[in-house]
Amino acid sequence: MIGRLKRRREQIRRLSRIDPAQFRRWLVLDSDDGKPLHEVIQSWQSRDFAALDAAWMSLAGVARITPDGQTPPPVCHRAYIERPRGHSKTSDTAMQIAWILLAAKRAVSGIAAAADRDQANLIHRAIGRLASRNPDLCGDLKFVEHAIKNPANGSRLEVISSDVRSSWGALPDFVVCDELCHWEKPDLWYSLLSSAAKKPNCVLIVLTNAGVGRGWQWAVREHAQRDASWYFSSLNGPQAPWITDEWLAEQKALLPPPVFERLWLNVWQHSDGEFVSLAEAEACRDEQLSPQSRGVPGQWYVASLDYAEKHDFTVGCVCHHTGSRIVVDRMDVVRPTPERPTPVEWVEDWIEQTAAGFPDVTFVIDEHQLVGTIQRLALRHRVERFDFAAGRGNHRLAILLRQLIVHKRVAWYPGCGDVLGGNVTDTDVPGAGAASQANGPATGPRDDLETELASLLLRQSESGRLRIDHRRDGVRHDDRGFALGAACLTLSERTVGPEPWTITPPSLSGGFRW
Repeated sequence: MIGRLKRRREQIRRLSRIDPAQFRRWLVLDSDDGKPLHEVIQSWQSRDFAALDAAWMSLAGVARITPDGQTPPPVCHRAYIERPRGHSKTSDTAMQIAWILLAAKRAVSGIAAAADRDQANLIHRAIGRLASRNPDLCGDLKFVEHAIKNPANGSRLEVISSDVRSSWGALPDFVVCDELCHWEKPDLWYSLLSSAAKKPNCVLIVLTNAGVGRGWQWAVREHAQRDASWYFSSLNGPQAPWITDEWLAEQKALLPPPVFERLWLNVWQHSDGEFVSLAEAEACRDEQLSPQSRGVPGQWYVASLDYAEKHDFTVGCVCHHTGSRIVVDRMDVVRPTPERPTPVEWVEDWIEQTAAGFPDVTFVIDEHQLVGTIQRLALRHRVERFDFAAGRGNHRLAILLRQLIVHKRVAWYPGCGDVLGGNVTDTDVPGAGAASQANGPATGPRDDLETELASLLLRQSESGRLRIDHRRDGVRHDDRGFALGAACLTLSERTVGPEPWTITPPSLSGGFRW
């Protein structure tokens, strides 16, 4: 019995090395039920696999077997595969890379590239999970940081991100460009495309979901669709059975329509998703509210700070939770000029005055800013650090703040965050709400919290997380939005008031094969 099982495993291993379809047939997926791929594979997956199998076999030096008298189909070395989120782009590519590393009759080298290292390493981790679940088939693979090797045949995969200079000298046998629509600049793409052209059998695969605009990524897509030498595949909307209607309904409720259409319906957009409309922001204005300089005894407050010395606004925002909504008690805005940057002393004075007026207050400050100030103030006040530059924190902040605004679960007073076109440079005295009034009547266009929120964009990073951003036109800002969002996030993730009320934004990466 043992000998028969051993011979059976050896037969499966031998067949899997001469045919990628046989390799996939016996793979066990990285999932709770541990089903083999052939039991759950979808037709669109099978089409994409079959379109590239011949190219992988040619690269591996494996002969293709066709029925007698029939001409083998042409080999397609270029592929553009566009799928919505959650449709196994990374996992399917991991299977193909694992096969070529294992089956190649000579040493082959490959590159998996993305705009950042975290995104590029998703393929590395996917192959690692595959090898862990299938030791008999993938046991020859060895994993090191940013690389996968097969010592038996000398084959190797390198994981790279935005290191364009080193990529120009590469001579790869295969190249995978992951989430191309999120690459900000085309330099790495140009480098890898030219490297792929150096070898006639080099396999080049672009993986992405729908993108934004009609820039260079759109030009790549259109060329792949028109050129007969490319395999082009684009799924029209969600087709994976593991994506439930409930999940899609939740995502549709959480995301702006352009972002939902791009991520989940796979529809290209002309521009980034707008964060909220001006009408939605204005609906959160409560005419009964006014800026406050003192807190109510027994009420917990959160005061967030977003500091910028020279180019952006410095914003201090104080909020509290009523149990049914978050209320902005005050928002103080300082705008620097080239001649008069915002001093750190303004921040320290604002913190001390806020602590005096709101005794039960927690300060939320960017951990990358004002390190010395944070250390000193933490000896006297409750200070929490928020990583404004981190993807996960910004993703939660963006989704939460949008939901609070859309559902009117946050409120502020008229003129909140007002700048009014004036130069808010009186940095000796922290402003109370409409701080620019200290410099005389408004002479410029309206510039307050509501107009800033309506000008924000919701962008997706290379790793799939969302963040709020502003147009780089030198006029618009996002500082008030970030300060408000950090305060709201701190308040909403705690049980506050007589009735617990929280919103927990879901992660876009949870529960699916990417």
